[in-house]
Amino acid sequence: MKSVLENYFSCIPALAIKLCIILLVVASLSHVTAAELEFEARLEALSQALEAQRIEHHIPGFAIAIVKDGEVVLSKGFGLANIEHNTPITPQSLFAIGSTTKAFTATIAGMLVDQEKMNWDDPLTDYLPYYTFVQNDKPVGITLRDTLSHRSGYARNDLLWVNGKVSSEQILKDATQAEKWAPFRKQFHYNNVMYLAAGTATASQSNPKSNWANQLTTRLLTPLNMLNTTLDLAQAKNSKHLATGYMWHDELGEHKVLPMRNLTNIGPAGAINSNVEDMANWLKFQLAKGEFQGKRLISENALLETHSPQIQMAKDIHYGLGWMLRNWQGQKVVEHGGNIDGFGAQVTLFPESNLGYVLLTNITATPLQQLSINLVANYLLAPALPTQNLTPPTNGDDFNQYIGEYTANFGPFKNTIFKVLLKDGKLAVDVPGQTIYALKSPNQQGKWLFELTDTIAVSFDKNQQGQIAALRMHQNGMDFELPKKGLPIIPEISAAELQKYLGSYYSKQLKSNSTAIIQNHRLAIDVPGQMVYELNLPNDNGEWTFRINPNMHVVFNQNADKQITSLSFYRDGKQNGEMPRVEDKNQTPLPSVKEILALRRTQAQKQALLKAGGILAKGTVIYAQAGISGTTQAQLMSDTHARYNLDFGKYGNVQTAITPSAAATQSSFSPFQQHNGKYLSQIQKSYPMLDLDWSSFYQSIEVLKRSELNNKPVYLVLLKNAEVPSVTAYIDTKNGDVLKIETKALVPTLGSLPYSLDFADYREVAGMRLPFKVTKKDNQAGKVIFKFDSFEVNREFDEAVFELSE
Repeated sequence: MKSVLENYFSCIPALAIKLCIILLVVASLSHVTAAELEFEARLEALSQALEAQRIEHHIPGFAIAIVKDGEVVLSKGFGLANIEHNTPITPQSLFAIGSTTKAFTATIAGMLVDQEKMNWDDPLTDYLPYYTFVQNDKPVGITLRDTLSHRSGYARNDLLWVNGKVSSEQILKDATQAEKWAPFRKQFHYNNVMYLAAGTATASQSNPKSNWANQLTTRLLTPLNMLNTTLDLAQAKNSKHLATGYMWHDELGEHKVLPMRNLTNIGPAGAINSNVEDMANWLKFQLAKGEFQGKRLISENALLETHSPQIQMAKDIHYGLGWMLRNWQGQKVVEHGGNIDGFGAQVTLFPESNLGYVLLTNITATPLQQLSINLVANYLLAPALPTQNLTPPTNGDDFNQYIGEYTANFGPFKNTIFKVLLKDGKLAVDVPGQTIYALKSPNQQGKWLFELTDTIAVSFDKNQQGQIAALRMHQNGMDFELPKKGLPIIPEISAAELQKYLGSYYSKQLKSNSTAIIQNHRLAIDVPGQMVYELNLPNDNGEWTFRINPNMHVVFNQNADKQITSLSFYRDGKQNGEMPRVEDKNQTPLPSVKEILALRRTQAQKQALLKAGGILAKGTVIYAQAGISGTTQAQLMSDTHARYNLDFGKYGNVQTAITPSAAATQSSFSPFQQHNGKYLSQIQKSYPMLDLDWSSFYQSIEVLKRSELNNKPVYLVLLKNAEVPSVTAYIDTKNGDVLKIETKALVPTLGSLPYSLDFADYREVAGMRLPFKVTKKDNQAGKVIFKFDSFEVNREFDEAVFELSE
């Protein structure tokens, strides 16, 4: 029986059949061409968006290659490889790719797992016996998987390799003296030396006479035809295609050339130099799950293991083996950035769409690296192209009511001003230390998604008068509320009704007191080391939900006399502990600022400092998480001149000199740095001896509350200066000693990084109370301890001591 199609064709002449076939082919070609034309239009729109970001973020130049369905669909340069010579970036331009090297190291490890020469979960000491970490007199079983996923519990110890002069083997041996920073396999802590260990281990198992560089070349670079990729610094410098590396000085409004760093001794963590043409082959290989040009180099299982979650970095973000893992609109994203002096790189895969790209820039650390993920996805994968102009709000409101300043107090932000503004016709949020994020039109829930990421959104709260009262940030399942500056918050309940809840509640889990306070006319819980959590009014069951997350609430427990006896905390309906109320012995009013300054003996100590003349302090410095120590020396004159010297022997040295009008840092770790603008103001007040008279520098001093620190009663004082991050100081209530400060360091290109300083072992020296021990803590370097042996007064210094030059 003939089909309908056969009957149809049997009724028309042969010529008509040929014509029909031609028309069908033409129609098909027209359809493909239309799709191709649309994709070309998307690529062009993406190029324009990237170029706009390049200009906005002061990037001299970058190159990008995009691979889709196994083919390179874009390979293009933007901007300049060398500003002075006006040399353009091309797809052949050579860049340092920094930590995107790590995925190469993890892939080589996977190849050896395929060959049964290694196992992901074997202790690394099986391959490097001398790389042994000991805790509580027992070896820590750090595996190959642990080293490649940054879950060892050991923090960054970059001081070991950063001067480029210590051998890889010596670095690995000294690293074993480091103290742990976090529990084993419980937290993500980036560690380049762990990658050096992994790379060294793979080389030892592959060929005892070989090294990691040779393994990289024979196992990956050569098979992938990455012939212009090199680890050799001299070879890279001699290349006519090498892009010049730069750093943008926001205070000076100019670029500064940065010399390339020698990364030979830390090679497996970040030493590759490449271009986007070579890196496109790396993308093809990754997207093909281990194959390149029909040849399998690694098993699919081993490669996909590197793309699999190993440790959580943040909500919905994990680290695999050499890759960071997240999602975009439900689609898996496999990505990693790389930053090294003068260069920033980003490699991203969208495996489900068979799409990947590499972005190489000649500037140190740029927001475009992370922004590019959503740019590429929004322009190439979204159903529709991003609009050029923001659609007006559907409820008929205009933008003006949203524009203004909003105060952030969550995460790393303390009394930080976020600005909502108009930019290029779009509503946007200016996040200090980051960038200006354009917003999409509000959705049906009234949330304005960030244009460059669908994981963050904002909404706006209105008061009873219909005014915008707060900005609400929606991120990681939390709702962070930022009150609008200048608009008073209308109390929901009288302060008198909240008094019975106020006070301290002891947490066994935190080993400290959490305090119920009134903030913004609301009951709030101040959790030490976290933040102040404001509460909604209680429901009929007495549950006070957290304003940032309705899945969290507290209940105040009462006795028969209706007195509050304890506080219970609940998450997702489950009780997470009961905190008994602590008797508050401090019912007297907080001291005034004047009384705090008097308690610190501000004027008397300042006069003593002036009378002491030159002061010479000597001691030792210990980088606990790097396992090394050195000497420290401070030369001080008045409260305006200082010089600080650190010497770590073979690991390098650093000197910082400060005067009332200038400050500079010279070290064996990085190029000479002159501090300007806000960075100058910051460094002039970064050392305790130069920060005696708060009222001469800080525009605002506020006594916040009483608290405890290490079982000592303290006053918390907030110090503000518009140029630099605010400082929270913990003041001993008995003698005015500063026991601790919490603040952030402004770092060019990186924004602001939180850190704390603990001061101990105070002694009287020539009428001054001086700390003989200072401990700095941050999540990057871990713990750095300064121990001073002596403070000598009446020393004479030449003015030249406080000057440094290139």
